[in-house]
Parts: sequence; structure tokens; C-alpha cells
Amino acid sequence: MKFAACFVLIAFLSPSLRAQEGAVKTPALTEAAPALKPGLALTFTAGGKSDTRTARLVALEVPASQPATPFLPAGPFAAKWEADIVSDMRAEFRFAAEVQGAVKVVLNGATILEGSARVESPAVKLQKGANKLAVEFTSPAKGDALLRLLWASKEFSWEPVPPTAFQHNVSAADLRTGERVRAGRLLFAELRCAACHEAAALLPARGEGLPELAQDAPQFGELGAKFNEPWLAAWINDPHAIRPHALMPKVFDGKPGQIDERAADLAAYFVSLGARAEGQPLDGALVPQGGALFADFGCIACHTRPDADGKDAHDRTPLAHVRAKWQTPALTEYLKDPAKNFAWSRMPHFRLSDDEAAKLTAYLFLSAKREFPAAPKGDATRGAQLLATSGCLNCHAGLPPTTAPALAATLKTGWTKGCLAPDATARGKAPDFAFTPAQRDALAAFAASGFASLKQDAPAEFAERQIASLRCTACHARDGQASVWSQLENEMAPLQAAAPLEEGEGKPIASTALPQLTWLGEKLQPAWMVEFIAGHGKYKPRPWLIARMPGFAAAADGIANGLALEHGFPLTPAPASALAPEKVRAGETLLGENGGFNCLQCHALGERAATAVFEAPAPNFAYVRERLRKEYFDRWLLQPLRIDPETKMPRFADDDGKTPLTDFFDGKASEQYDAIWQYLQTFKK
Repeated sequence: MKFAACFVLIAFLSPSLRAQEGAVKTPALTEAAPALKPGLALTFTAGGKSDTRTARLVALEVPASQPATPFLPAGPFAAKWEADIVSDMRAEFRFAAEVQGAVKVVLNGATILEGSARVESPAVKLQKGANKLAVEFTSPAKGDALLRLLWASKEFSWEPVPPTAFQHNVSAADLRTGERVRAGRLLFAELRCAACHEAAALLPARGEGLPELAQDAPQFGELGAKFNEPWLAAWINDPHAIRPHALMPKVFDGKPGQIDERAADLAAYFVSLGARAEGQPLDGALVPQGGALFADFGCIACHTRPDADGKDAHDRTPLAHVRAKWQTPALTEYLKDPAKNFAWSRMPHFRLSDDEAAKLTAYLFLSAKREFPAAPKGDATRGAQLLATSGCLNCHAGLPPTTAPALAATLKTGWTKGCLAPDATARGKAPDFAFTPAQRDALAAFAASGFASLKQDAPAEFAERQIASLRCTACHARDGQASVWSQLENEMAPLQAAAPLEEGEGKPIASTALPQLTWLGEKLQPAWMVEFIAGHGKYKPRPWLIARMPGFAAAADGIANGLALEHGFPLTPAPASALAPEKVRAGETLLGENGGFNCLQCHALGERAATAVFEAPAPNFAYVRERLRKEYFDRWLLQPLRIDPETKMPRFADDDGKTPLTDFFDGKASEQYDAIWQYLQTFKK
């Protein structure tokens, strides 16, 4: 694919600071063979500058006064999506666009639709294999920008063109340039570069701009009542030797394979701050039950088993060191509320009961195998002095930078020494973040391009970053890719067999598939989604799942709002149309078994239980009003298998959009489903 514009960042900085940034050179892109992956290349243009990133969908919603991308100014913009639509066979489709602004869609070199508001194409043929697609969008001069690209065929009604239909060349130079600078920007925030290197002129006010800049680090608290001294010394000495991808650097440059005396001193000081919390002896009888919870709650999707060793094909975080790290009561309390002393912890809040936390603690503690030999005897007094001089308090207590050069000074050197040095000699006494060459290049590319993007963000990009960071696809399938959890049956089976679930009507079903994430931004109302992702929901929509959606409170607003905008939907729903009494009455009948679809066989309705659930339980209809968007509700009822091939929800409408229930609206499915929707709007739960 060819892109006319190269990636340039806006610069809001003072001339002197821009000159210092100029000392940092943009690393050359390495050669990369063409590689096709799902998705599209999306190029934004505004103010004569351009920015390219990957996109899942041809869709967006950009609220007025907000930037379409962190790297361009707010205001009018143009956007262009480029990809191949891959078809298994020659087929005929129609395309449509819902637009606030103007759009032009070009397929295989021919313009198939152009205009604003709602525009539709005539029938067009897709060839077997790749079909070149280009969608050009211009935002309106005022107001929100909106675009959703849809398609339809003889086999299905109008729907958003799914992410699985697209493929693009991820090796294109402008796309790699844009993604590399994004990677460097995120590293700058997550590694808290500005916590040690003074950079007040570059940063937004607290709580503004790039959300990850507000991420905290674990509070020291009563470390002596939480952790064991040998583990603390080993962790401080080299975090990456214990946990791959750890954000904490190796602060001291001791000899390889040995615990640096300074790490031992700090560990001794931390241990002196709190009395060891001795708990009751663990009950080995709880281990099988804890292991079953480890499998059934999805812990196993993000973590290897505590008795596992060696590399993991799914890049899960190891737990073999848990027993060596934690004191028993502290681990139990941590499992019950991981964010208590670390709001941005990636470990989610499962709202465990005391009993569940005790069982998991027993399983983790009594199964873990890794030990840490005693470190050199540390000196707590020296450790207290090191705490003040080694920079620990900059991240863990939020103190102003005092121990490292200002960022402006490091930029003058070209960012080739200190933390970003490729070897120990050039790094000197700077912390070692175990950067890969690609990470060093990403940080250098970000610095060379400017820091203005730190002062703003795009919610859709934040949502995608957090879905990756929080490993949402470890538990949920998305865009045609199976979850990690679904691929671990051989590991889970022995754990589940050791403490099998009690079976029976109304009991949890461990093997039930979790909801897919593909259409979440179209499916759920943002306000409800925020509460659910944060773990503050007042009910469980699918009570038959043994799995439990954990809480990610710090990122919930950003994820929910970003997903809605990414799918081309505003954060505030349009005012609902007035309910038609005749449709409400028809909807009530259509739900039932006497003249209707008998939906109440599987779905409860408020306090009224489902009549014959068997193996296909379904969410309570009383929750529809606050949970679902009307667009998704309509699409789901028309063709549920197109959205989720594993669903047990039947399809009632034929290819002509008619149902067998001709007594209502001449059998027209869309009218009948609207009647059901209107009836469900009368319920409040």
C-alpha cells in the first residue's frame, strides 16, 4: 500500500527545548518483508501533517473540539482507511455509510459510494481473494465527526464490515513509523521517565493528556508484613529475572548472578518497617479447591501454574515465586483487593470472598516451588539512606525528581547514554530497564518527534492500549482470535477434576464460553459498561458462568468510552423515541409462548424465571434497557450466528427478513423485534 504523507508530530514546545530534542535522531527503520495481518491502515491528516496507525474497523466518532489522534491538533481533519477486503468466493454485496461529514468509498479502483448522511451503493461484486478498499472521510466543519461502514448481501442484512474481513500490510513504512512512535510514547509513560527526569514543561496537568502518565507505582506500606526478605533482595537486585516485562528497572549494577549489597540493604530496611505477619498454618485440604478456582476464574489465562517452570507459549506471568515472595496473610488480603495500594495494578479485582481467597492462597502457596537463597546480610540504616538517594521515592512516593538529570539535559546527549544505552558501559550507573533494541528505537523515535502528544489523547487508542496491557483477550475471544483461556483445556482439566463443580439446574456451568469482545463498543451502553468494567455492577448478567468479570477501576471509563467511539457511536445515546402502546402490547405477546417466539423459555423477565433453561441459559430481559444499544439488539435478533458462531440463540427470521409469526406486522422481523424492544423499555431493574 502507498501512503503519500510521512508521520510528523505537532510541536507546542519552546524553541530552546525543540532544539534540544533535535539532538535525538530518529532511528532508521529496519527492512521488513511484507506481512499481511487483520485490520486496516488508517491515516489522519490535519494542519498539513499526517499520522498513520492500525485500525480494526472503518468506523469512528470524534467529539467536537477533540483531536482525532494524539499527534495532530483538534479541529477539522481527513481520514483514509486502506486495506484489502478478503472474500472466500465471488459474491455480490451492497455497501452503505452512516456519516457526519463526507465519505467516498473506492473498491478495486472504482468509486462505489460518495456523499454524506446515509449513503448506499448499488450491488457490487467482490472477487475471490483480496479486493482493494480505500475509504476517504472528511470531518464536518463543526460538530462531531462520525462514520460507520456497513455491508449487506443476500445472506445477511446490514451490519458493520467486521474486522475479520480486512487485511493490511503491517510492514508499510508509514504505518511502522506511526506505531513505533506510539510504542515509545507509551513506554515513556509506563516507565515513568518523568518521575526521575524533571520535565515539567513537557507534561500536562495532573489527570489530563495521556492517561498512562497518571499511573502510580506500588506503595511501600508495611513491606515487612507482606514480603520475605530474600525475595525482596532478589527483586530489587533484578526484577526482570523474576517477572518478564516488569516495569521496574534494575537499579544497581552489581555482578551478574549475585545479589548486590545495596539491594540487600534496601530489603533489610523495608523488612524493618513492619512486623512479620504470621498466619495460621495453611490447610492442605483447600489446595484442590483453590486449584479449581484458579482454573475456573481464569487466573490460569494470565498466569502459569505455581508449580510450572520454564518458558510459556502464551507469555503468561509466572507464579513459581509466590511462596518465596509473600507472607500468608498478606497474600490473602492482596487477592481480595489488589488495587488497595496500587490503583493502576494490572492484577484485577475479583471481589473474592474470604473463603475463596483462602482457597486460592492455599493452592498458590503450597504449590509454588521456586526458592530464593538468602542474600548478603543487609544493613537497614544504609538501606534508609539508599531509599533517599537511589530514586525509589520518585516513583513509589511521588516525590519530585532530585537524583537524575533533567530530561532536557538527557536530550542534548541524543538519548544514547544512561537508561537508553545499549550496553552496561555506556549506561554507567543509570537504571537498567532491559530494553530490547526495538524499545530503544521506539523511545528515540518518540523523543525525536516531539513530546506534544503527551498533552492530549484519543479515547479509542487508550481503549486499545488497555485491552492489550490488561490482557483482555486472555479470557475473551476477539476479532476471530481464540482466547488464551480456551486453549488451556489440558492444563485446566486436572485442576477442575480435583474439585468438580456441583451440577444441577441453576448451578454454574464451567465450560460455557465467555462473551466475545469484538462488538463491545456497539453492543453496550457506555454508562453501564463503565460500571461493569470497574467491577461496580450490581448484578451478574450471566449468573450461570462460574467465571467472574473482575474489576479494572482505574481504566474503566477510558476503555468504555474509547470502545464506543472506536465503533462510531456517541457517548450519549440519542433521545429514545416515544413508545407506541400497540407495539408494546405486541412485544409482550411476541416474547411469550402463546403466539410468540417463546423467548421466556431461556430468558428470565424481571422476577419471572425462565421456564425451561436446560443447557441454554440467557440474560434476564429486564437488563436490556440499561445494557444494550438498539443497533446491536436489532442486529443480534436478526442473525445471532453472524455475531457469535457459538451462540445457542436461534435465528427466527429468514433471508427475506420474515418470521413465521404472520399475525404481527405481516411477519416482518424488524417490526416484530422493534415491538419486543419497546416492550422491554417498560422494564426497570
